[in-house]
Amino acid sequence: MPRILWQNTDITWLAAVVVALVLALLVAGYWRSPLRGWRRLAAMLCKLTALALLALCLLDPLWTQQQPKKGENEVIVLVDNSASLETAEQAGDQTRAAQVAAALKSGDADAEWIKVLGEDFRLRLMTAGAQTRSVPHFRALTFDGTRSDLCRTLMTLRTGGSNLAAVVVVSDGNATDASAWKSAGKGAPVFTVLAGKQAPTPDLALLDASVAVSPFEDAPITITTRVAAHGLNGKQGTLSALDEKGKTIATEKIAISGDSPQTARLRIPVAKPGVSFHRLELKCDGVKEATLANNTRLLAADRGTGPYRVLYIAGRPNWEYKFLRRAIAGDDDVQMPSLIRIAKREPKFEWRGRAGESVNPLFRGFGAKDGEEAQRYDQPVLIRLGTRDAKELTDGFPKSSEELFSEYRAIIIDDLEAAFFTQEQMHLIERFVSERGGALLMLGGQESFQAGGYDHTPVGRMLPVYLDRAATGAPVLDARFNLTREGWLESWMRLRTNRDEDEQRLATMPAFHSINQTFSIKPGASILATIADASQTSYPAIVAQRFGEGRVGSVLVADIWRWGMQNEDARKDMERTWRQLMRWLVVDVADSIAFTAETEPADHEHMKLAVRVRDRSFRAQSDAIVKVEITQPDGTKSQLFAEPSLKEAGLFEAEFFATKPGSYRATASVEDAEKRTPLGSKATGWAFDPQADEFAHLEPDTALMQRIASESGGQMLMLDEITKLPEMLKHIRVPVEVTLATPLWHSPWVFVALLLLLGAEWFLRRKGGMA
Repeated sequence: MPRILWQNTDITWLAAVVVALVLALLVAGYWRSPLRGWRRLAAMLCKLTALALLALCLLDPLWTQQQPKKGENEVIVLVDNSASLETAEQAGDQTRAAQVAAALKSGDADAEWIKVLGEDFRLRLMTAGAQTRSVPHFRALTFDGTRSDLCRTLMTLRTGGSNLAAVVVVSDGNATDASAWKSAGKGAPVFTVLAGKQAPTPDLALLDASVAVSPFEDAPITITTRVAAHGLNGKQGTLSALDEKGKTIATEKIAISGDSPQTARLRIPVAKPGVSFHRLELKCDGVKEATLANNTRLLAADRGTGPYRVLYIAGRPNWEYKFLRRAIAGDDDVQMPSLIRIAKREPKFEWRGRAGESVNPLFRGFGAKDGEEAQRYDQPVLIRLGTRDAKELTDGFPKSSEELFSEYRAIIIDDLEAAFFTQEQMHLIERFVSERGGALLMLGGQESFQAGGYDHTPVGRMLPVYLDRAATGAPVLDARFNLTREGWLESWMRLRTNRDEDEQRLATMPAFHSINQTFSIKPGASILATIADASQTSYPAIVAQRFGEGRVGSVLVADIWRWGMQNEDARKDMERTWRQLMRWLVVDVADSIAFTAETEPADHEHMKLAVRVRDRSFRAQSDAIVKVEITQPDGTKSQLFAEPSLKEAGLFEAEFFATKPGSYRATASVEDAEKRTPLGSKATGWAFDPQADEFAHLEPDTALMQRIASESGGQMLMLDEITKLPEMLKHIRVPVEVTLATPLWHSPWVFVALLLLLGAEWFLRRKGGMA
């Protein structure tokens, strides 16, 4: 800002004395003059002003002005060279990349505005795509960046130099890291230059996509995506999912209406366990789109790998166990080791056994010998089925957390009284659910729920139904099964994709006759299905709730097997219901080793690998060696070690930077650090698809460019206004300035002002009759 600087301030008193003396003389002189009225006053003021101006010149005033010092202040010109600019907005038009290149160069030389800007500022020319690079000029600019990291680059650059005056960024505003922008309080202003005016037309685009994995048979993988269309109103698109071999496994038609984004879902009916990758494709037949780069996405889905082990324990052999075991026989991921009691414990009477015999005579028919293999008189007779080896469950129901927590994800109790368990085992089951995060399911039977004495026990406390009210009425006969509103919302309770078909299936189910009557559920529990008798009195049939870290369910119908006896189709439906119920039990139950790969929304190449390790009692184990092997898209394998985290016990962390687009698989192998014995392994995977994110949004992001400019103190221009930059930057505050000083005494304007003032005073005197 210009200002006046007084050099001889030490003689200010002299100037003041001169002005005071002159004022006194003028007043005395004009008091006796013949001039009257305004002429006398005006003439006196003109002469006084002229003489005061001469007095001020004694102070040697200087006219000073600040302006940027040439060659000392820096301006960064940052150009977005990402591949998405190689898109034309209309067929036959220039691409945005060509428009930007034309604005930055003139023939084989830099554009004129760059030359003019370089006369006052020291220029740094840079490009921002996948990486930020300094370039000597923009004459050989290539637009091949796989992403646009503009925001993080700008936040770094504008605070990175003491002599930085401004940053000029040329882009269409479609930054892949737009969510990372945060305006710092200090820093150089950013002048944004927007390339492009509208979205390319016609064009179909996959804006984003997410994968939901289900353990159930009807839709193991569901892909949800947002589709944007421009200039295709009334057309029909086809959304397809391809497997890793390129085979189409699912399709969905999309009716395009308007230009607003619409949501589409694609269900993949068959998917193998573990990590799998799918290519999502979007097409519109008969239409030549502006670009096809935004029509595909690579997605990863992790369904987990078994075996998921469920411990089944029953008080007697029954039909439910038969059909349940048959239903999961074809499911390789679910195993159900079982303890079936065929005789209760009984006291020993000498006359019932042979002389010197201590084992139960029931085992004679099974060829059991004396010793630990045979149950004695004071023990129940249990049969082990489906066990992993000859040692599993030889001592009956587990008595330690190491044995129960590490081996099983869920427990099913069927037709077994509470007295079967010791108090320690009851508390162990409660910890299994609340602390370990396992699942507990109690099936109906004559010795389940209240009839089994579970009220006022740790297991009874976990059940979602109250057991303190006994049924006094007649047994429920000819009861009909139906789903509640909450039941319809649970995918594992449904067997058909169409609700009308599912309601028709429910209407044809047989009547049930063995119901454990309960009259109320606990707070937080949900009734998923009901049973209604002939008088339309409803009772809960299936109830579930969360308990601590796990979940608990109750099936109060004891003769579901009647459903499977109806016909072949009903038997298949019943078996599918059992399988989905088993999957519901084991889904979301944590393993002793958990492996996750996460990334920041704006930094997809940077993967954060986290491995959580627990011991057999499911306590965090920090004394472990965790090795991670990563298989890259080209088959190259990389190995790294995860380091213990200070944030959480049992957490091991590592970082990996993806450089090649494609699918990545990772396996974490865990060893005990002291014993050097393997503790297990876990696999995961992710997809690195930078092109999909780069081309997802092609409409110029005017809002982001305006926000960056306004929040940093700059201004936004359109690309055709870029030549205004040199003049705009001349008027900004810069770090290094030079002061230009001009003596006012040597200025011709001072001489002209003196002549005008004295001439005006003379003219007024002549008009007033003075010589």
